[in-house]
Amino acid sequence: MKVTLIYLGIFILLMGGVFSLMANDQSPSEKLLGDWEEVSWEYEKLDAAQGEEEWTLSKSITQQLKQEISQELAIHKAETWSFFPDGKISLEGKNGKASTLSWTLKGRGHVLKLFGHADSVEHYQIQKLTDDTMEIHFNTDLQARGIIKMTFKKINHS
Repeated sequence: MKVTLIYLGIFILLMGGVFSLMANDQSPSEKLLGDWEEVSWEYEKLDAAQGEEEWTLSKSITQQLKQEISQELAIHKAETWSFFPDGKISLEGKNGKASTLSWTLKGRGHVLKLFGHADSVEHYQIQKLTDDTMEIHFNTDLQARGIIKMTFKKINHS
């Protein structure tokens, strides 16, 4: 009887810990809220042209190529992304100009959908989302060959 009570006590403590962890874990939507500063653009995967070895290609993306890649995207010239709880996102450039779009998460919270820019919808794969780092990927069909990885650092914590 005494052993059963000990096991029951241990079980209750473990379950309490599990429920406590689950209650304190933020959803991806909550983690997105706040201001995110763009840190880098680089290739996550490169499609090597015929005769090229992938390891010889540079994974960094120049400012000029970045502008070309993002020409038709809402993220064009955006340096800071501010996510709001009402589903709005403000994309602000170095020059202080900002555009406001809408955002939502799809799938299991790993697909970021931006809409409200020139009647287009943009999808980004969230590869990493922590309290202070966000990494998103997107494909482009321009001269850039491969998957683009954008990395952000959280400016403020909501």
